[in-house]
Amino acid sequence: MSININHTETDRLNSNYEILDNLRTAILILDYDLNYIFTNTAAIDLLGSTTILKKITEIKCEKVSLVSYLKKIKDDAQSVMLRDLKFKNFDRVERIVDCSISRYSVQKDEYILMELNETGRLYNISLDQNLIDQQKATREMVKGLSHEIKNPLGGIMGAAQLLDRTLKDESQAKFTKIIKKESERLLKLINAMSSPIPSSDKEMINVHEITEHVTELFKYDADNLSVSFSKDYDPSIPLLYLDRHQIIQALINIVRNAIQAINKDGKVTIKTRPIFKYTIGDTRHDLVIKIDVIDNGVGIPEEKLKEIFYPMVTTKNDGMGLGLTIAQSIIFQNKGIIECKSKNKETIFSIILPWCNK
Repeated sequence: MSININHTETDRLNSNYEILDNLRTAILILDYDLNYIFTNTAAIDLLGSTTILKKITEIKCEKVSLVSYLKKIKDDAQSVMLRDLKFKNFDRVERIVDCSISRYSVQKDEYILMELNETGRLYNISLDQNLIDQQKATREMVKGLSHEIKNPLGGIMGAAQLLDRTLKDESQAKFTKIIKKESERLLKLINAMSSPIPSSDKEMINVHEITEHVTELFKYDADNLSVSFSKDYDPSIPLLYLDRHQIIQALINIVRNAIQAINKDGKVTIKTRPIFKYTIGDTRHDLVIKIDVIDNGVGIPEEKLKEIFYPMVTTKNDGMGLGLTIAQSIIFQNKGIIECKSKNKETIFSIILPWCNK
């Protein structure tokens, strides 16, 4: 749905705004005082939720003065193309766009036309596809390994059961119980990682019930007393049709990873936002829900970012490198994806789930 800022002037623009509103390109039409005349839905998604409340002049770009180019258009009819223009939108989210600025004439009236194509998202789509391919390769590898692991594991479990029957000393029997318990846990882990079947145990859930539950689990752990937990929720997020237990497990793995990254002494923020018109792999969704887990830890080296979802890859001395692999597998089964960005002592793991009401 388009937002018409000035109805009188908009009516004078002899254009089909319905067509503009369905374009993926962000379109803004400004008067010569740089007031909005028209913005399509893509522009609002790109610039942020408070677009209509703030002027385009409040956008601050890296290395470039956008306002100077906009004002120059009034005096110079030559169009301007700004490649890979980087800025933070009104929601303080970093965006990278190709920006075209030109004059737009209707009868005797002159306007400024801005066209913004998000190049940063195109790059992320390519990364997402790599993550999806990576997840498929991981699953095939785990399938092969699971067969080799299950055979000796079955023997260990059987031997532990037989040994348990012969032991009369309770002090020794507790060790066979540990062997059986840990063997069963390992078997469940292998099955969860290798199973391609999505969960059928789905229900309509409030994503903030899940984020609150996971935060509570860690907040009241005595080991995390020095961790500051904060939240930045968007209450407009609709209910999602998902497996509650799967999403909880994935979020636990990511939050645990964040706590380890800050060495249990720092800040972890959970942020939720709805995003319109978002592409995951080769599928474009009208609406996705994004859950960000943000920490101010040491960060992840750039060379490791493309590998962190592989099994046995970790930046920690005491980690097995399975938590993120399992989390990605779980979200992938729910048709979503986990993305990661890390720079300047800020690491963001983003769980992105397509909206579905059954």
